[in-house]
Amino acid sequence: MNTLRATVRLQLHAGFDFDAAAAQVDYYARLGISHLYLSPVAQAAAGSTHGYDNTDPTRISAELGGEAGFARLSQAAQAHGMGIVLDIVPNHMAASPANPWWHEVLRHGRRSAYADWFDIEWDAPGCEGKVWLPVLDRPLEAALAEGAVTLEVGSEGPELRHHDLRLPLSPLSHPAPADSWETWTERCRRSPARLHDLLQRQAYRLAWWRTGADVVNYRRFFDISGLVALRVERDEVFDAVHALPLRLVREGRVQGLRIDHVDGLADPAGYLRRLRFALDAAGAAAGQAPGTLTLHVEKILADGEALPEDWCCDGSTGYDFMDQVGAVLHAEGSEPALQALWQSASQDARHFDAVQRQARQQVLDGSLRPDLDRFLRQLQALTGDDAATADLTPGMFARATSALLVHFPVYRTHGLRSQADHGWMQRAREAAAGSLDEAERSALHRIVSLLAADTPESAALRTRFEQVAAPLNAKAVEDTAFYRHARMLSRNEVGSDPARIALPPAAFVALAQERGTHWPQALLAVATHDHKRGPDARCRLAALSWNVAVWQEQVAHWNTLAEQAGHPCPLPGAETLMLWQTLLGSWPLRAEAVQSAYFERVGDWLRKALREGKRVSRWSAPDEVAEQAALQWIEWLGSHPAAGELRSAMDAFVRSIAPMGARLGLAQLALQLGCPGVPDLYQGNEGWDFSLVDPDNRRAVDHEQRREWLTDTTPWAAGLQEWTDGAPKALMLAAMLQHRARHPDLYRHAPLRQLAVKGDDAVMALLREHDGEAVLLLVDRCGALERAEGMDGLRCARPSHAVLQDMDDRLRARPWRNLLDGRRLASTDIDRPGALLDGGPVAVWVTETGEERGR
Repeated sequence: MNTLRATVRLQLHAGFDFDAAAAQVDYYARLGISHLYLSPVAQAAAGSTHGYDNTDPTRISAELGGEAGFARLSQAAQAHGMGIVLDIVPNHMAASPANPWWHEVLRHGRRSAYADWFDIEWDAPGCEGKVWLPVLDRPLEAALAEGAVTLEVGSEGPELRHHDLRLPLSPLSHPAPADSWETWTERCRRSPARLHDLLQRQAYRLAWWRTGADVVNYRRFFDISGLVALRVERDEVFDAVHALPLRLVREGRVQGLRIDHVDGLADPAGYLRRLRFALDAAGAAAGQAPGTLTLHVEKILADGEALPEDWCCDGSTGYDFMDQVGAVLHAEGSEPALQALWQSASQDARHFDAVQRQARQQVLDGSLRPDLDRFLRQLQALTGDDAATADLTPGMFARATSALLVHFPVYRTHGLRSQADHGWMQRAREAAAGSLDEAERSALHRIVSLLAADTPESAALRTRFEQVAAPLNAKAVEDTAFYRHARMLSRNEVGSDPARIALPPAAFVALAQERGTHWPQALLAVATHDHKRGPDARCRLAALSWNVAVWQEQVAHWNTLAEQAGHPCPLPGAETLMLWQTLLGSWPLRAEAVQSAYFERVGDWLRKALREGKRVSRWSAPDEVAEQAALQWIEWLGSHPAAGELRSAMDAFVRSIAPMGARLGLAQLALQLGCPGVPDLYQGNEGWDFSLVDPDNRRAVDHEQRREWLTDTTPWAAGLQEWTDGAPKALMLAAMLQHRARHPDLYRHAPLRQLAVKGDDAVMALLREHDGEAVLLLVDRCGALERAEGMDGLRCARPSHAVLQDMDDRLRARPWRNLLDGRRLASTDIDRPGALLDGGPVAVWVTETGEERGR
């Protein structure tokens, strides 16, 4: 089997199915990819564009091509020596009647064989032992009175219908003989009281969708009532959820798994041990040795947090690398000036930590309130008869719990089994205590003590706490605070901490070395299906950190031009600065591309951003007046003659800073391809990626253009000259991936070493050596505009006096070749960064084998 070397993430849907993916296998093989990394392939809700709303994990999606289609894709991959990695979803399913397991729960309630497969609190107050089902578009009384809930006879008997939603009825609530269904149904239709009585006899409580934020009694994926959480810790659920992927492994069609949202599971470590054993057993049937099949987890790591050492996996999916490589390309020392600009625009002097704490409290009081209340009920059950806490009221415990969650610095702990876990809990406890009074601090002390206790009851309480902390972090930080605090949008990325603008090169290298030691097969991502903005958009914005004063001038100038044209941006200052950054980061490089379709994309982003931020608008209560005003302003900017001067000014600045952003983009890609780990390419990323948040980042890929790049013979130097079409990025990607394919042991085993550069602290020099082979990577991480004076395309001069200090005679004596332009260098020049880079943003020097020297 081909060893995991480089992956490409493909987003499958009805418009890009198994056969469409199979048609591109030859291209990805020639590019140097070893594995296709597929979005979920199990049967999902009708029309799903992502697959995470699966309705039947035991069968392959018919919309994607079914078993036959997947077999064709697998055969195509095998024919080109490639493997397949599957993204699987063990945490949740669609809460839809199309889900047969959920359908049976709705039909039979607690009597269903699947009643315990889902994380349902059957005895939750106010739910009467039923599933609270918040699916109505209006209150129940109005739905009945206005005929929005009707009764029909379906293929399995009488059923409720609400628009396109069809809900089963309990067999105990209607006549058994089929020949009486029509008559009975007609009687119920004529009597709202009879229909209401029928609803009372169901295993679910039909409710207005707005009640989901208060009453829903099943754990969800985050706060999405349409996705119900599974209890995969139960044997029968684990077996059913994994039957399909393990069968595909046994059949030799799948060579690895990616676990979605591992933090949502009750016991990630235990789950991974069990899955690793099952995966190896399935792999043995396909002739694979234990540990050969790869297993990666989607895990968001906080600053200073490491993947738990006892996890039986090959590493994370790369959000940690995406954060680190982004930070190392930002200018150190730029944070005060960026903060000052943000404060001036937003009139908000708070730093990000204060903003995200406020968002956490708001989400806890809002859409995650049912999850918090469920934890508090379990807590009350443990403290109700405790004399030591007799004078601590439920309110005290509630406020203490909220404070602990608001200050929790990581997604979750993992059973409080490690020293690291206890450290995170202690940090949260100390921070929370500062916001509480004496009585609440006593409650906090008791809560933490119970969470740490070694009893079955405390273990269950810990699990519930951890399953509140994780979605809270995601919804409050990534999906709220990231849309409120935006001094540098390039740092508001999944897995990143906006409080940290830059990372020193030495710190970046230390983290890369640690990853190479502990998780050498961890994925290295710079783009994902969940990213907030594309990698090259982030790099263009990163260039602003090197030019804060210039950026400040541009913001003031653009605001002035809009005001002079009689159309100042109607948004508050904070949202306006976010919009300027979004426009700058995504502005097309070619003037003819700045058309209505582009501004429509920006408008879609803006509507989502305003609702996620929950200040100007929100998903639960959209402010259509404010949204429409903002969208009309975007339309004005894109097409009105009066906005022409502003558009020209924006275009001019984009053109001035875009080359520096592109240089940083190439540096980012080189680090992804050269550092220890497995580079994960996101579909379409071969060229410049200025995409916005989903669904924009999931648009169709122009594979024909990418195939042309793969056969393009334009020299590297010429590509740097005419660079706006993305060709130099595609050229470097192919060259480095193909070198990785020819020298897999070098990239799999060679440690990373940083060489000192005297005279140019913006250049990073990284060396990897193994078994007589070596690669020397130089990247220029400077995005300062003054460096661009006299720039020729993407080339600019470097200080001629800079020297690599760690090039010893052994390294000098080797034959070195530039992987990108084919240059060979004399030993006297091997320690001169200026000669090595030759004005480019990146240089990849490799030692030549005899075969390569003959080329």
